[in-house]
Amino acid sequence: MRKAAVVCAWIALILILGSAYRAAGGGVALSKSDEELQVRVLQTKDDADCIIMGHGEAAVMIDAGEAQDGETILEVLRKAGIEKLDALILTHPDLDHIGGAMAVLQSVTVDKVILPYYDREKEELEAIKSYCKEAGIRVYYPNHVWKMNMEYMSLLIYPPQENHYKEDNNYSLAVLAEHGNVRMFFGGDALRKRSEELLLMNLPEVSLYKVPHHGRANSASDELFETLQPVYAVVTSKTADEEIVHCGRQYGSRLLFSGEADVVFQSDGEHLILQNREATAQ
Repeated sequence: MRKAAVVCAWIALILILGSAYRAAGGGVALSKSDEELQVRVLQTKDDADCIIMGHGEAAVMIDAGEAQDGETILEVLRKAGIEKLDALILTHPDLDHIGGAMAVLQSVTVDKVILPYYDREKEELEAIKSYCKEAGIRVYYPNHVWKMNMEYMSLLIYPPQENHYKEDNNYSLAVLAEHGNVRMFFGGDALRKRSEELLLMNLPEVSLYKVPHHGRANSASDELFETLQPVYAVVTSKTADEEIVHCGRQYGSRLLFSGEADVVFQSDGEHLILQNREATAQ
């Protein structure tokens, strides 16, 4: 009897530790692949960035377009029934990525805002930080690879490796989103230096790749395509540099352009399926 009791106690302890480990983000991913995830790369008025990934009433937004895109973004959220953003990730402080953020913050419940460390002052960025402070919205500045788990998805956020860059685009946060076995990578506006940093991160092959810098190529573009081997590659513009088009063909990626229409996907945790046939492809 005593031996049986000891065995039962050990089993109980293992179960408790296993639950704690998973709750801390280890072991099996916490995202529920049996719940479908919609991924929408928005068409904006002037080739800005805004990506929404959500399930039900909750979502994550990566970048928020320009100020002129605010109404469109809010209408998309309303039609999708999204009432809360678990995170608003602003990859870097250029206006074509943060311009619509104030409209979103003032109209939608936002749990947290995630920004890169940026050592210069920009009026719109300072306004966003001040509003978050007044509204009690938490602001995070990751300084190491940060894993976020939600019920419907998990994220890995890759911050810049240096504190100071000559070009603002190289401050870009990058995001790897995982929904079951579906992986998606969003590279902000990474230029050559930042792209070379990302190539050191042991990135996996992905179903979706948001091509950095609106489809403009740099000397690391080919290697990023080769590493990621994306099924789909989305450019937040109407066109891309010829080298990006060539990469798409070389690595068998279907190239899509949000400058023509929203690019919308549905993930069931095993496959990422393009939903809108009007998305332009080359």
